[in-house]
Amino acid sequence: MKHLLLGVFCCCFLSWSNASGQAQPDSIITTKGAVTLITCGSSISTFQIGDGKNSDYDYRIVDGNVVFIRPVVANPRPTNLVIREGDNIFYMILAYREKVELSKLKYNLSGGASAKIPTVGAGAGGGTSTAATTAESAADNNTPLPDVDTVTVGNIAADFMKQRKVQRQYETTSEDITVTFSQAMSLNNLMYLCFRIKNQGGTPYQVEKVTIMHKVHTDTTTLHHLPVAYRKGPSFFGGRDEENVVFVTPAPVLKRSDELIFIMYNAATKNQIVLYVPMSGLPKYMITK
Repeated sequence: MKHLLLGVFCCCFLSWSNASGQAQPDSIITTKGAVTLITCGSSISTFQIGDGKNSDYDYRIVDGNVVFIRPVVANPRPTNLVIREGDNIFYMILAYREKVELSKLKYNLSGGASAKIPTVGAGAGGGTSTAATTAESAADNNTPLPDVDTVTVGNIAADFMKQRKVQRQYETTSEDITVTFSQAMSLNNLMYLCFRIKNQGGTPYQVEKVTIMHKVHTDTTTLHHLPVAYRKGPSFFGGRDEENVVFVTPAPVLKRSDELIFIMYNAATKNQIVLYVPMSGLPKYMITK
């Protein structure tokens, strides 16, 4: 009888282990100034940090199977993380590290063979098909670019980027690259965003791609992709270079509690730099109540 019960227990345990994925990571790492990216092979039905009321971390689920996590306090406490996707259940520890390589902030659960991240075409500014590094571009191929007068928009962007205003409270640094939000304006249903990009090191930096997302405070499950209709400024930064770059997108309806997320990819390392810009950094006329 004992042998029978033991056999049944082992069979159930093995079935649960196979469903959960034997190669699952024990912990998920986060750090300051970057997002941790988790890609699952199926749609996520449960995603819980701690007891579900943890305020040390913020997360968003994109396309049902991709998660962005970032710490929102200076020293977030370690806690448990539970993810259920398809028939798989993952139980891990979510922890913060002061310094960590960006390549270690990417996780692919359940093999990822069926992950729904499309290849980014050259027209979208990239040529990589690696799911873990191009999750933010999932909407690119399905988002039509607005038809703009490039001559007029280009002249406006050129004048806009000459202004010297820089808001250093909205700034992040990674790989010797500092990205600072300068200013924004809306005109003729278009939004102009100016960023100051500085290469503080001696290694040249090539921007492979830029993604701009609109995070709506009332929608906790979706990040809205803002297609870049026009760009003014360089994509290559030599050692010690510092330039303004203006990106033009369709003007969304922005609420006071919303946030803009600027993501820039290094062409050489495929790593990303992420800058969060709250509505307090934008002119008041751009914000609706």
